[in-house]
Amino acid sequence: MAFYEDLSEVYDALFPVSESQRALFDRILERKKIRRVADAGCGTGAQMVHFARAGISCLGFDPDPALVALARNKLSSFPDARVEVGGFGDTVRLILPGADLLLCLGNSLVHVPRKEAARFIADAASVLVSQGGFLLQILNYERLFREGITELPLMRAGDGAIEFRRRYVWEGGQRVRFQTILRVSGSDEPRILRNEIPLYPIYPEDLWELLITEGFKPIKYYGDYGCSEFTPESEALVCLAWKT
Repeated sequence: MAFYEDLSEVYDALFPVSESQRALFDRILERKKIRRVADAGCGTGAQMVHFARAGISCLGFDPDPALVALARNKLSSFPDARVEVGGFGDTVRLILPGADLLLCLGNSLVHVPRKEAARFIADAASVLVSQGGFLLQILNYERLFREGITELPLMRAGDGAIEFRRRYVWEGGQRVRFQTILRVSGSDEPRILRNEIPLYPIYPEDLWELLITEGFKPIKYYGDYGCSEFTPESEALVCLAWKT
């Protein structure tokens, strides 16, 4: 996808792994015996590094070859980590044997239509071991749609050398045109890259129903990686569900 190929070189600067993310990963590791982690839509592999450093076997996959190349380089010093090119439809093929923890972060799931997202959640249940965990993060689309939000906050990184503007053009409640402008300043003229891709919002109640249907229980929603209470006003939806 041109969208992520353009973003690949500045992805880690724009979307660094936060301390609250690391703290949540550590709480999960303290709660359960995690020996194998899989990351669907792994991007540059930054989240997997945290688990690989703990001696955990890691598998990541992403549909974008540019991001996969970055992730492979980042995890090259960990012999029990691998990264493959693949989308959500490749989950069952790639995650063999089962995983103790499956990640799907970075608002990745809304990049595929609802039927594909539902199939991925079913596949997630099939590849997780008994009592395995599923950590998912998307935006709170219920709030975005209700309030008619069309502009997401401007993102800056690299002391202002990188700017990422994001706009939503709603086409009803089930499809959004996600328009972006990436500006990267350097020694020469700044590069300006424009992209547009479709997104397919998933709402909190719909996600809950999909998870229950596939046998996940308990399910807990948070408003951020710091595990604040999820409310209708939360900007994000962080879900931690366990396979029964």
